[in-house]
Amino acid sequence: MSEKVKFDPGIGELVLDFNEYVNNVYSKLMSLKTIRQKMTLFKIYSPKIEKYIKNNIAFYLGCLMWAYYIFNENINTPKELEGNYFLHLTPQELENYDYLIQVNFMENYFENFERDTQYYCGKSFIIPEKWKQTVNLYSEFLKLNEGFVKTKMTSDIKLPEMLKNMKTELDIPELINKVIQEKELETLLEADFLP
Repeated sequence: MSEKVKFDPGIGELVLDFNEYVNNVYSKLMSLKTIRQKMTLFKIYSPKIEKYIKNNIAFYLGCLMWAYYIFNENINTPKELEGNYFLHLTPQELENYDYLIQVNFMENYFENFERDTQYYCGKSFIIPEKWKQTVNLYSEFLKLNEGFVKTKMTSDIKLPEMLKNMKTELDIPELINKVIQEKELETLLEADFLP
């Protein structure tokens, strides 16, 4: 049996840069002069923005699942975490490390996306409560673990209160391996993990 556990089982490679993509779209949008041009552009990009939202929320959910699994699986025999990039940040990198920037951006963008979809596309889009719950829980998880800059062992992982006493029938490693093989993070959103 391995004495180390992967910090990231491989889902990090599948996450898309949501913040950069959205900023690029809105930069293009703001450069246009007429409302008709803006409507046309937003109609083209809104499905892709939605895909990026789903991808990132699925990544957050995957991180919560994996943390829950490796913490509970090794609760009596803590193991060293392998591949925690954040342990090796230089003092300068640590000074500039804002571990909440991505998740805060996502959380703040939800209302804008709902409003802009209505305004530019003339259709209603409501962010599902489960997605909002996942983002809130992931934000809490990041805060509890202070961006993972000191997380060396499975026993160092701090789970949000909601996950501490939770039970699940999911085979988390199997589900995550399937997602990695199929390169479809969004599949995780279909899993019945959070209460």
